[in-house]
Amino acid sequence: MSVIKKKKHVSKKNKKAWRKYCDIKDVEEFLEDQRLEERIGKFETKPDSELFVVDTAGDEKPEVTDVKPLSLKQKKRALLNQTPKCFEVLLPTSKVQDPNAKRNHVNPVGAKPTALSKLTQKRRFEKGAYVKKVELVRKNKKIALAKKRKAKEIENTFIKNLWGDELPEVKGIPSTLCDDFVSEEAQLHNVLPEKRLRPKPPPPKTVATRAAIETPHPGVSYNPSYQEHQDLLQEVVQHEEKMMKKEAHLHRVTTKMFSKVTAHDKENQWREEMSAGLPQPHNPATAPSDEETDNEYKAINPPVKNKKKDHKARRKQRERIEERERLKREKIEKKKITDIYKLRKLQSSISAKEKRQAELQAKRTAKREFISATAVPALNAHKPPVREPDLVDPKQLTGDLRNITTNTNLLRDRFESLQRRGALAASKLMMKKKKRVKSYFKPGHKVTEQDIEKYVQKMKGKKDPKKIVIKK
Repeated sequence: MSVIKKKKHVSKKNKKAWRKYCDIKDVEEFLEDQRLEERIGKFETKPDSELFVVDTAGDEKPEVTDVKPLSLKQKKRALLNQTPKCFEVLLPTSKVQDPNAKRNHVNPVGAKPTALSKLTQKRRFEKGAYVKKVELVRKNKKIALAKKRKAKEIENTFIKNLWGDELPEVKGIPSTLCDDFVSEEAQLHNVLPEKRLRPKPPPPKTVATRAAIETPHPGVSYNPSYQEHQDLLQEVVQHEEKMMKKEAHLHRVTTKMFSKVTAHDKENQWREEMSAGLPQPHNPATAPSDEETDNEYKAINPPVKNKKKDHKARRKQRERIEERERLKREKIEKKKITDIYKLRKLQSSISAKEKRQAELQAKRTAKREFISATAVPALNAHKPPVREPDLVDPKQLTGDLRNITTNTNLLRDRFESLQRRGALAASKLMMKKKKRVKSYFKPGHKVTEQDIEKYVQKMKGKKDPKKIVIKK
C-alpha cells in the first residue's frame, strides 16, 4: 500500500519562502541541457557521419602485422605539427552563435576626417606649422629609399646563406610557432632537447698561483742586519700611522660629532626650553638698577615714524647706486681684457691637467686589470684577511735560535694563508654574547651573616656589590 505524503501548507509571501519551499530542480536541469546543446551543438544539426560509424569489417579478425613501436623521438616529432597546449586556450570551444548576426561596423574616433578637422588642418598648414613636418617626411623617405637600394645591392651579391643558423626552422622550431607575437622562450620551449642551441660556457678565469709559504721580510730574522731591521720598522710605522688615521676618522665622524652634556646641564637646558615664553620670576640680581633706567619709560614695541626722504637725499642715494654699478661694470670689462691675455696660460694649464688625468686614469686601469687578473676567486661575501707586517722587538733580537721566542700562532698563520690563496672561503670571527647570570642564595638554605659578608667580599672584584641580588 503506497503511503500518500501529506501536503505541507506553508506561507509564500516573500522570495525567501518561494526559494525554500519550491522544487525547481527539473527546470534547472532542463536549462542546463539547453546550454550544453548550445555549446557542443544539437544532435539534429549534426550529420550522420559524426553520430554513427559503419562497421565494414564485421566479425572477421584483422590480420596481425608486425608494427615497430614508435620511439620517443618519433613521437615528439609527430606532436610538432599539432597545436601546443599553451595555445589551446585561445581556440573557441563554444558553438553558441552571435545573437546579433548583423552587427554595424563603427569606425574608431579620428579614422575619418571631419569638415572641422579639415578646416583646422588647412589653417595650420597656411600658418607654416607643417613645413617642418613635411621636411622631416621627405628626409625619412630619402633614408628609406637609400636603405632599400642598399638592400637590393646586397641581394644581388648572392652572399646570403639561405640555410643560415639564424632561421628558426634550422633551430628545430615548428613552423606553427614561427610568428612575431610568440616570444623566443615559448618557441625554444617546444624545441626538441637535442636540437636546442645551448650557449657556450665562458672560459675559466686564470688565477695566478701563489706560493704556499711567502718569503718573510729579512728584518724578521733573529739576527738581521741594521739596515734591514730599520726598513722593517719603517714599514710597521707606516702601517700603524695608516691604522691610527683610520681610527681617528671613525672617531671624528661618529663619537666626536655629538657633544657630551652632563645630567645637570641637560636638566637646565630642558627647563629653559620648556619655560620659553612664560613670565619669568622676579630676580633682583639680574633686574636693572634705577641708575641704568634713569626713570625713563621705554615702550616694548615703539611706534614707527613715517619719515620721508627729501629730494637731496634721494638724489644722493641714486648717485651712489649709479656709481656702484659703474664701478662694477668697469671691473667686469677689465676682467675680460685680462682673461684674453691669460688664454695661452689657461690653455696650457688645461692641457697639462688633462694629460695628468689621462696618466692617472691609465695607471688606475692597469692596476684594476692587474688586481682582477691576480685576484683569488670570491668563494663567499667575506674578504680574505690582509697580512699585517711582522715586527720583532729589538730587545727580543738574539743571535741564537735557542733563545728566540715566537710571536705568531702557526695554526692561525697557515689558516689565513689558505684563505688568501683562495683554497678556503674567508671567514669572519663571530663573537657570542655572554649571558648575564645572577648569583643568589637558594631559598630554604640556612644563610648566616658571615656567609653573606664572605660572598660580598668574593664578588667585589667582579661586580658592583650594590647590584648583587641576595634572596633568603
